Amino acid sequence: MSDLLPGISRSVGLATRLRVISERGRDAEFKQLVADLLLELAEVQLKLDEVLAENAALKGQLQTQSNPKGERCPRCFEFGWRVTSSRPHGQTGGMVQTYSCGKCGLKEEVVLKGK
Repeated sequence: MSDLLPGISRSVGLATRLRVISERGRDAEFKQLVADLLLELAEVQLKLDEVLAENAALKGQLQTQSNPKGERCPRCFEFGWRVTSSRPHGQTGGMVQTYSCGKCGLKEEVVLKGK
């Protein structure tokens, strides 16, 4: 999370400079600042995706630890249905969680949309 703050600060600083330069009308400097701003924002987005993926994985681990037997499986109705993996989905903040049952082997992926 601490990696996000400098990126956000740099993005805000670049956006402020961009506004001032756009008022002056210097095309070359304007284009460079736009490119820098887009690069900073892309880096922030990648770091945010990593944080969200880590958050989802930790939530899955917390759920597993709070109920070590897991939930009831939708196929065999035995305890053991739990999140076994998580990965980022195409959208910012979107996640795909893989649930599996240790008893019958059923696996299912659930797509969680970002906020």
